[in-house]
Amino acid sequence: MSGPDLIVRDILRGLTEARFVPGQRLIETDLMARYGVGRSTVREALGRLAAEGVVRLAPYRGAQIRLLTRMETADVLRVAGVLLGLAARQAAESVAAGAETAGFAQAAQAFLDVGGADARARYYRKLTRLADNAELARLLPSMQVHLIRAQLGATRPNWRGDHNALVAAVLMGDGDRAELSAQRHVQRQIEALPSLPDDLFAQRLR
Repeated sequence: MSGPDLIVRDILRGLTEARFVPGQRLIETDLMARYGVGRSTVREALGRLAAEGVVRLAPYRGAQIRLLTRMETADVLRVAGVLLGLAARQAAESVAAGAETAGFAQAAQAFLDVGGADARARYYRKLTRLADNAELARLLPSMQVHLIRAQLGATRPNWRGDHNALVAAVLMGDGDRAELSAQRHVQRQIEALPSLPDDLFAQRLR
């Protein structure tokens, strides 16, 4: 794995572990010292993160991990809801066609029982793999949902019941119900946004 790849992966993982936080400035010299690399390597990594929508690059101001506005947060969730709904539907359709479910079922149970970033990532990987859609597997991880998790932290509601319903529908091979469960999960998060404190969001006008 190249130097830029390592930096990108560590910053993304750092968001889930609260080592990096939305709104944080990323100083090139600090990153060079932290990762033991040159300026060109750091700049390539920051460019990749900017292309993924994780970092903002501003002339004379450097790089900063994005802090989403309330509206941006809702927009990300709306798009994620469509993609997650499609992944759930296609996963259920694969099950109905006879696909093996053991890997997905185990990953889902680990996520529901233990939680955590690694279990969550494995759960979604198994879901998209079961959906057997390469474009979903490419697009879903690029959504900025990890930014939202880091930004909202403990204020995010626990929608365990929604995940239970999604998993059950997928394992039953019920595409309609699986898609609806996924979209309901995301819609409830969108509906909760207006009640959250203003200081959780960027106040930049759009």
